[in-house]
Amino acid sequence: MARHCPNPICAGLARDGCVAEYDDVVEACLDCGSSLLPGEALPEPDPAFEYNDLRTVFISDNVVQGHLVAGAVEAEGIPVYLKGEMLQGAIGELAPDVRQVEVQVPMERVDRAREIALRFEGRADGLGDGVESGLGEDGPEDGSD
Repeated sequence: MARHCPNPICAGLARDGCVAEYDDVVEACLDCGSSLLPGEALPEPDPAFEYNDLRTVFISDNVVQGHLVAGAVEAEGIPVYLKGEMLQGAIGELAPDVRQVEVQVPMERVDRAREIALRFEGRADGLGDGVESGLGEDGPEDGSD
């Protein structure tokens, strides 16, 4: 299995125009020293990707949570768009912790981004049992009928 450098500002990427890939025995990028990620590098999406090519992979409870998940996804080299993060002025004086934000990624990166969001959701809520409230599932029932 191959490994690749996830660093978007790697000197090798700038020099060669493509992501550096290495054999399993190499642990760090020879150009920038970043820890390598397992697997081959994903194909680079079109830099001018269209907004209609994006898919929602996570719906946050608040802006901070949305940024945390987006940061984790971006750290894996996946471009992210945060839908709804700029609505503060349109909504009014709502506190930043009550606004929902959708984490969206290009269609070809959805599977990997969902894996990352699942890891975050389990860690953030202490769930770990496959119930992910931020991924479009209905919230817990309150028991009132």
